Amino acid sequence: MSDTFKGHCHCGAVEWQVELPSDSQSHILCHCDACKLQSGGEYTLNQLAPKDAFKLTKGNLKTYTYKGDSGNSVDCFFCENCSSSPYHHQHVLGDKIVVRTGLLEGSKSWGQPVLEIFGKDKLSWQPQTAKDIAPGPPGS
Repeated sequence: MSDTFKGHCHCGAVEWQVELPSDSQSHILCHCDACKLQSGGEYTLNQLAPKDAFKLTKGNLKTYTYKGDSGNSVDCFFCENCSSSPYHHQHVLGDKIVVRTGLLEGSKSWGQPVLEIFGKDKLSWQPQTAKDIAPGPPGS
């Protein structure tokens, strides 16, 4: 079973929806330095989804590419007006994208993260909030 979640950028120029299976309606907290630079915060809230589960419903997204920790390209998609980023695509993940779950309507009720990744980059004063924490990307 899957549910469709809507999201929008800070300024309202861009809107989207993403379909997530019931077992993926949770947050993965990422502590990587790239997420910190993009968000201005100490982590981001994310979930993996197939590319075709994401649909842009209003506006346009700009993109830029950088090299991730794996050495592979990462495409970041964002609103050209306010810079909110609904998702990024790590090429190493194939047909999956990383959706920013903190921008989805209703995601506040999902509870604590199921996993923390890039624990090696976690700020020393942050408590661990998920049961499990990986030093790097999922599976590390």
